[in-house]
Amino acid sequence: MDAPLSWHTDLAVLAASGSSVEEHADHLVVRTPANPAYHWGNFVLVTDRAAVDDASRWDALFATCFPDARHRAIGLAADPGDHASWEALGMRIEHEDVLVRDARPERRPLPEGYAVRPLETDDDWAQSHALRLADLTEEERGRPGRVEHEHGSTEARRRLVGSGDAVFLGAFAGDELAADQGILDCGGGVARYQDVMTKASHRRRGLTSHLLGEAGAWAAGRGVHTWVILADAGEAPSRLYQKLGFRPSEPTSQAYRGAID
Repeated sequence: MDAPLSWHTDLAVLAASGSSVEEHADHLVVRTPANPAYHWGNFVLVTDRAAVDDASRWDALFATCFPDARHRAIGLAADPGDHASWEALGMRIEHEDVLVRDARPERRPLPEGYAVRPLETDDDWAQSHALRLADLTEEERGRPGRVEHEHGSTEARRRLVGSGDAVFLGAFAGDELAADQGILDCGGGVARYQDVMTKASHRRRGLTSHLLGEAGAWAAGRGVHTWVILADAGEAPSRLYQKLGFRPSEPTSQAYRGAID
């Protein structure tokens, strides 16, 4: 399958964390039975660039593959020219910035008062989970399945590390987890950063920049020559990564509708 770099690395992450990928001639069906609330773990990916405008077909296929789902999540190998056909079905076309480096990210200094090590213990992972729950808004907490999704995502990160091809590094202030992020060796010399998160009270101190360099060095030790990270299009994290030497690649494209009653 000739998928854009974003989807190629997404699929590597999903497969390594326990999802199944069912391949067809012009699409894939991805399922994550352990986390049914994870919309982008239970989706259809259209791999044929010439077919990304056929909104009705892919909407019907999604409904067949996921008959109990109240959401729609359809990845697209390219941006469809006709957004109106997707919008008529209640979906919006979304994009993320896909950022790439062909040289190992620089190791930035670690701010004073912190120590960095891999997440290993049950307490480490419990703190990582709490870090993400604390970042949710009240509106997000109230969405059906949202908190359950975060629990499933934490378990998926642990499985990712258990695959042997990933690491999650945490920056600790004493025993307190202040920030963490992961990276997966996707094979073929490509690595994908995962789930960058910093506790609100520890932001703007350079922890993200430091962890990017440390995780990048871990991947370089495995022969990686291309580093990939995704960020919300045009938002502050995307701008930070570009200042750190990541260059824009082809953005993601996906059609999405949240769960409805």
